[in-house]
Amino acid sequence: MTALALPRIGAQVPRTIAPGPLLAANATVSRFLVEAEAFDEADIPATWPDSLSACQQALDRWIKRQIGPLHCLNPRFGLHLLSCDGDYFSTFTNPPKRQFEVGAVEASWGEYHEQEWAVGGGLAALSRRVPGLGLVVLHVLRRQSAWVYPLFTPDIACDVATYLYWCGEDDEETALDMHCGEDEEARAAMREEMVRKASLEAAYPAWARRWPRGLELPQCARFLRRAVKRLRAPGDQTVRAVAEDALALAGLDVDDTFRPDIDGEFVGFGAVLSWTEGDVTTRIYDDLLNLAHQGEYCETMGEFRLPLDDPGAFAAWQRAMAGRFEAIRRIDALIHRLSAGDW
Repeated sequence: MTALALPRIGAQVPRTIAPGPLLAANATVSRFLVEAEAFDEADIPATWPDSLSACQQALDRWIKRQIGPLHCLNPRFGLHLLSCDGDYFSTFTNPPKRQFEVGAVEASWGEYHEQEWAVGGGLAALSRRVPGLGLVVLHVLRRQSAWVYPLFTPDIACDVATYLYWCGEDDEETALDMHCGEDEEARAAMREEMVRKASLEAAYPAWARRWPRGLELPQCARFLRRAVKRLRAPGDQTVRAVAEDALALAGLDVDDTFRPDIDGEFVGFGAVLSWTEGDVTTRIYDDLLNLAHQGEYCETMGEFRLPLDDPGAFAAWQRAMAGRFEAIRRIDALIHRLSAGDW
């Protein structure tokens, strides 16, 4: 008996059928990006489901090439269509109207998948070699990353703990009073299960738990320059490299120009910097995510809206991002050296 051959769909037939208004919108934005010379021809993928997807992939490749190879961070880049009225377009939740008119495209970026990196051993080793170096490096890292690639650091974990567990107070006593009253057995059981002030004090040194008052970037830079000059011994290569990366990061001029409008809890962190692997930092971060996902939250690090009648705006944005790309590279290098170094 001859087996029947199953019909096959030719490769030229698209796997999905996009609505006509969406195709028109994609074509409009794609033409804008091409005219703006937003990426190189080599960045365009060989195949793509639609022109906007191709442009998004090309821009993602362009950005990764500008940043260079990374060890710990994995930036992602996205494009979003906006109508002339400023409404976001979604093919899944908001099918386009027949007269849908694209007025702008919004570029946004964030971390693809944040991971934990234990940096406490490295920071402590820096301070053993040069007193105060660990504090300065951590301060530069969290100060500059706040505008570019926010990191969930021990000081943020301590701040989050106050409102996540302690009703906004400095320790857990008020929360225990609210939930347990004077029942000592219940208080002891709750204290055993919760994140306590003592948990944070045991996890991090005092200088890592708070933002140092009065310590500005110029002071950090002077300290780091002196440290670099001092670190000349054969065994100082790793410590010197960290100090040099921190010095370069401190010298970058970055600000909050592309900071997103935040509705709800901000959880757009690029990495979780614990002191030791699996310490209380990860629990606090996970609990923060669980709380945020129950309501409104923001996981975008930066965004920029581009009107389609101004192709030059995209080139201006790309130029403005150059310093941020350098900062991401330095932040990644510092996290990598601190977490992977032989301390």
